[in-house]
Amino acid sequence: MGRRQVLRGLAGALGTTALSSMSFPALAQSRATADAGTLHVTQLLDMSPDQQQLSRDYATGIRLAFAEMKKAGMPAPQLSTVETDGSAAAARSALQAIQGDAAQVAVLGTAGESLALASLAESAQMKLEIAHVAPWLADPQMDDNPRLFALFASREEQIRYVLKTLSVVGVHELGLVYPSPQHAQAMQAGMAAIAGRLQLKTRNLVVPKGTDISAFASKLPANAPMFLMFMGGAIELALFTQGLGQRGTQRYLMCLSDVDTNTFMQLNPGKTVPVIFTDVVPNPHTSKLPVVRNYRSALARLFDEAPTPVSLAGYLAGRYAATVLAAAGAGASRAKVLAEFQRRRPLELDGWQLAFDTHGRASSFVSQTMLNTRGNFVG
Repeated sequence: MGRRQVLRGLAGALGTTALSSMSFPALAQSRATADAGTLHVTQLLDMSPDQQQLSRDYATGIRLAFAEMKKAGMPAPQLSTVETDGSAAAARSALQAIQGDAAQVAVLGTAGESLALASLAESAQMKLEIAHVAPWLADPQMDDNPRLFALFASREEQIRYVLKTLSVVGVHELGLVYPSPQHAQAMQAGMAAIAGRLQLKTRNLVVPKGTDISAFASKLPANAPMFLMFMGGAIELALFTQGLGQRGTQRYLMCLSDVDTNTFMQLNPGKTVPVIFTDVVPNPHTSKLPVVRNYRSALARLFDEAPTPVSLAGYLAGRYAATVLAAAGAGASRAKVLAEFQRRRPLELDGWQLAFDTHGRASSFVSQTMLNTRGNFVG
């Protein structure tokens, strides 16, 4: 099965019914039903087929945080959700609607990464002075933007963690697998800069345009590095493992936090290929941190869904945003909310520490989980 078929099938299977989608005029209408003084925030979601599960999980976590607060009788922001196709044009349209609605005081939890980057770039062009809080964004290129408040470890921090673990087993070269020339074009320059800073020897393996990803993997060169870092999403990774499994050559695949494990497991990945998943939050299934226990309990009680790293990240993002917005005060203006976020005060969310560093990130936490050849998660 080719990538396009997988994308079409996944789009139909996942749907968007779990999300509250609002048209742009509804952004203004939503405040009519809210209590006076409630702060309004908007979440932009990339609902293109290869991003919609990640977007859905991240949105679920944020909605969970707000729902839990309301259930406890605490003030929570009014959340509007705008679903997009992930394009810069869609980001611009959404931001124009937000710009014209003074009640909207922050853009919260934009997902996925391309849409987050586009929304930041479009905001700068529009001179829209609004806080972009906790987008799903590993790319560090805009970390110095004074309106960006990134919570989770950057791609470079994730790679540093990967290299630290690889150094234990004496790995000196890492293969970087790009599932398309478009991925390579977007990411190669940044990855080359990271590799240079880390003194890392890398080899690029780019799937040519029009080539099936699984077929490419099945013909991987015999001298390809033993450890490969996959620079795509869950769908592409599943196809790559299928081809690698057919080839029968032992390789270890690593991926960063953009891969949604639930989606990956639904797509019949290659059974004989060990995959190491990098996460920017504690293990949502096993962590004993109070905030993670609260997340698991609330998720089961209010949404009846299985925990995932991405929805846990959304939950942490929602808790963080609500805490800062509460400090800004009921009825705060967009400028006051932005100023409150720009204080970048350290916070503790039931054992989870957030403290912005000089690079602009609030957390450098990274962990890894391995899916072994028996289909079990370890770590």
